[in-house]
This record gives sequence, structure tokens and C-alpha cells, in this order.
Amino acid sequence: MRETTADLQLLQTLLEDSIQRASAFLRSSFEMPEHSLSATQLATHLQGTVTVALATVTARGEPRVAPISAIFLRGHFYMPTVAEAARAQNIARHPGASLTYFEGSDLAVIAHGQAAIVAADHPAFTDLDATQVASGNQSVSEWQGHGVYLQLQPISLYTFAREPSRYGETAVHRFN
Repeated sequence: MRETTADLQLLQTLLEDSIQRASAFLRSSFEMPEHSLSATQLATHLQGTVTVALATVTARGEPRVAPISAIFLRGHFYMPTVAEAARAQNIARHPGASLTYFEGSDLAVIAHGQAAIVAADHPAFTDLDATQVASGNQSVSEWQGHGVYLQLQPISLYTFAREPSRYGETAVHRFN
């Protein structure tokens, strides 16, 4: 896990605030907070590369969703792609995006937020690319086109775990 104590505190606050802002229906369906993961559980579980469904919006306002690999790092999701890809162009025009990660009906993570393009000249690019390679993947710099990362900074982040105790320590939950 590469998250700092400060990263985990910010992530925990986001998780708790998201639960507080969630509709009664969502809180009931996801059995929040009893079946929610803590920041530590989430960051520990989402190591390496995972596959998510990323939703963006076209220039005409039409929704698009498709699977893409992602890295969860320091409370953000990063998706490797190329600047020429339709989803990168959609994000450049309309930064609102959502993603879902799930493992059958046992675990779900839903994030809504603002996305940005992290190009090779961005200060975070080198670290992201090293994380991508350390996860057993090819550097986006070697891809055809201009390799970039799409960063989703969650404004709302929801989790559901059928058995939260399967994901390690749960005592850090501070839900009010």
C-alpha cells in the first residue's frame, strides 16, 4: 500500500461524507455503514491493476461506459490510455465521470467525480507509469499514440462488502 497516513485520513473522510450524503435508498441497499469498507481496507484491497467500468459523456451529451484497467493510488483512480482515445477526448470536453469496480455480488466500489488527463509532462506521470509497470503492465509511453492516465478524483465514493471482515481491520470506521 502506497498511501500515507494523510491520504488514508482524507479517503476515510470522503467515505464517511459520501455515506452521509447518500440517499436513504442507497444507504439501505448498500447497508451503509455496516457493510462499507474503511479507507485502509479499500486501499489495501485495491492493489495493482483492477478492471473498472468507466462512464464518460460524449460531446453530444451521450453516456458511454466501457471496461478499462485502473490503478487505485492515494485515493484516486488512474486509468492508462492514449490521448487519442474517445474516452480521453470525452474527459477533455466533459470532466464529469463515474466508475464501478465489483467482484460478483461480494464487493462493489462506486466513484463519481471529476476526471483529468495526466500527460507525460505532469509531475505525477513518472510515478504513475512506474506503478503501472510494477503491476506487470507495459508503460503507456510504449503504446501507439500519446500515452496518458485519466485521473478520477472522487467527489462521492461508496463501497459495499457482503462480508467486510474479509478485507482486514474494520476498527478504523468512524461513521457518525
